[in-house]
Amino acid sequence: MNRGRMATVLVLLVMMAACNFPALSQPTPSCVPATVTPEMAVPTQTVSPPTPASGTPGEPARPEEAIQILEPGNGSRVASPIHVAGLADPTFEQTLVVRVVLVDGTEVVTQPVTIAADLGQRGPFAGEILFAVNDERQAFIQVFAQSARDGGVTHLASVGVRLMPTGPEDIVPGKPHPEQIAIFEPSPGATIQGGIVHVEGFGLGGFEQTLVVEVVDQDGGVVGSMPITVDAPDLGLPGLILADVPYMLEIAGPGRIVVRDISPAFGGDSHVASVEVSLEP
Repeated sequence: MNRGRMATVLVLLVMMAACNFPALSQPTPSCVPATVTPEMAVPTQTVSPPTPASGTPGEPARPEEAIQILEPGNGSRVASPIHVAGLADPTFEQTLVVRVVLVDGTEVVTQPVTIAADLGQRGPFAGEILFAVNDERQAFIQVFAQSARDGGVTHLASVGVRLMPTGPEDIVPGKPHPEQIAIFEPSPGATIQGGIVHVEGFGLGGFEQTLVVEVVDQDGGVVGSMPITVDAPDLGLPGLILADVPYMLEIAGPGRIVVRDISPAFGGDSHVASVEVSLEP
């Protein structure tokens, strides 16, 4: 083979090598067109928008109900003893109180129960509540926490039931739900001064969408109170809570901002939420 033919062969071999083994830093040679198969395509990811904690788009995020009554639920028919159970945020000495009250305000029974969790932890509670009635009666089962400072109610939840002297029960399970009355402002531990406290929140109002906001001093006395209407799109729906509540105070100290849902049936509370604050004149 002469030198010219050998040179031609060498050039061809170099070109073939370049096509089969392209350098990493060079683009794919045009002599081998790149082909992408469907199996090599990267699928497009779809990211769903986050859902508010309340579960309803457009609502402010609300925490879990501080005292969640899961048994019995609203509308249950119960006989003695009532098995009352649920979940609750931590309380003083992890103690709650269960109270059964008739719709006319008559108290049937009150009994303490314990949250089965370490101090400072949310956990389950349960109790067997004995009662006696002569005939079938409408009633509320209330579960509430109390302040270690003044004994006042710091949070209360309730369900409506029918008490029966005997007979088969009809237990409707309770449904977990976000906090019925969520207080966003003032925040826990905030210092309130100047004779007016600004309250903001979100929740349900009972009778005619009405709630009552109270300012409570260190001894448990009410030093300011105002009824407010929940700004909701319709009756029975949650909405905004806004209020500027005047109060009168002589001595600074710990206090509490309380929002109450008062039942028109007996004039007592069907739900209570509160935050601990520092009050100044």
